[in-house]
Amino acid sequence: MIKQRLYSLLLAGLSAVLFASCTASLVNDPSQGQATLVLHTPVLSPTPTAPPYTIGAFANNLSPGLSDTVTIYVIFHLNGKPAGGASVNLYFHSYTSNGSGGPIDQLNNQVGGEQTADDGWAAFRVTYTNLPDQEQVLVDVTVSYQGQTYRIARAAFFTTLQGSPTVSPTAGN
Repeated sequence: MIKQRLYSLLLAGLSAVLFASCTASLVNDPSQGQATLVLHTPVLSPTPTAPPYTIGAFANNLSPGLSDTVTIYVIFHLNGKPAGGASVNLYFHSYTSNGSGGPIDQLNNQVGGEQTADDGWAAFRVTYTNLPDQEQVLVDVTVSYQGQTYRIARAAFFTTLQGSPTVSPTAGN
């Protein structure tokens, strides 16, 4: 019981010293012959500064089948606020380990420019057939707004997968 109180008192004293050393500084004034304690109040903002623009994108299904439909959602903010009316284009290409993946024409032929809504969102629904199994599809996003062009490479992705057969129970076994 006494050890706990002693420990608590020691911890409180140490906390007070650490707090005081972080928030105060000692200023010596030789003419006064005494030390003066000066507290510094840091100027902090509760809200961090927003980046000049933000582009985000994602696929509604990260592992669709070899013939399937995928929707790519894109959001665009300028100076921390949604930018409605921006023109958005997508470019689909495959991923290879050496970075030389080529375009996927059957997807690129479906995605003309879409406009962002007032909330900054745009959606692209694409349907494809017979893509290779485990094809890693990368999506580059280009946004044009008020005479400026913003591009994010590899903003979204998905990987095509061949579905595995499901086992069904049979009667009589």
